[in-house]
Amino acid sequence: MRRAAPALLALALGWPLAAGGAPAPASPEPSPDTRWLDAAVTVGAGAGWVGLHLAGPSLVDTDCPCTRDAVNGFDRFAVEQRLSWGEPLADGLLAAGVGLSLAAVALDGPAEARVGDGLIVLQSAAVAGLLTAGLKALVGRPYPYMYGPAEHPGQNGDGINYASFPSGHTAVPMAAAVSAAYLFSRRHPRSGWRWVLWTVGPALALAAGAAQVSAANHFPTDVIAGAALGAGVGWLDPWLHGR
Repeated sequence: MRRAAPALLALALGWPLAAGGAPAPASPEPSPDTRWLDAAVTVGAGAGWVGLHLAGPSLVDTDCPCTRDAVNGFDRFAVEQRLSWGEPLADGLLAAGVGLSLAAVALDGPAEARVGDGLIVLQSAAVAGLLTAGLKALVGRPYPYMYGPAEHPGQNGDGINYASFPSGHTAVPMAAAVSAAYLFSRRHPRSGWRWVLWTVGPALALAAGAAQVSAANHFPTDVIAGAALGAGVGWLDPWLHGR
């Protein structure tokens, strides 16, 4: 059932080759003649992300009912969390994190560079989302709320409940935040504001993941993995553009 996921994930992992294959400009932002490629990669990653998100439930093995004792000691407390407003809070923090990152590059630098910087930030977020969706389909980890009696008929057999690892609510805003902070730091290596971007953006991403944990929608290890994935993509993307 998971045979399609590795192929789709391999396509996602081919993104660094596409980003690095364009002529390398002297500055982190893409030059006007390569922005079409960045736009295509961003749209393609976004479409793949949506496609994997929709196809994911049919690609996983549904092996619950699951018990609390099957969860490792570090993650186990997440099973009991049921904060009703945790999920909408996480959605808001995700939007705020990506929005802040886009605003940071939109308000900084020469006008001709802002479009390119915005594309890099959006590309990082889209690629992180695609990789996250691929890993969810490959791993098929049940959400914390699944480790107990099923609350709804048919819940155990529905693949939509098996997409806990890693946390997309963490990975996507983390990728955007690190990408924006990298671009700003590259342009303003002595500015004190770079520490604000390196701190606030990632903090919002981690807060979004924590809010999901509070709603039994993720384990702490899901958030840690999502943060690492997002930070890696957010750093690699602008670095490849600025080689």
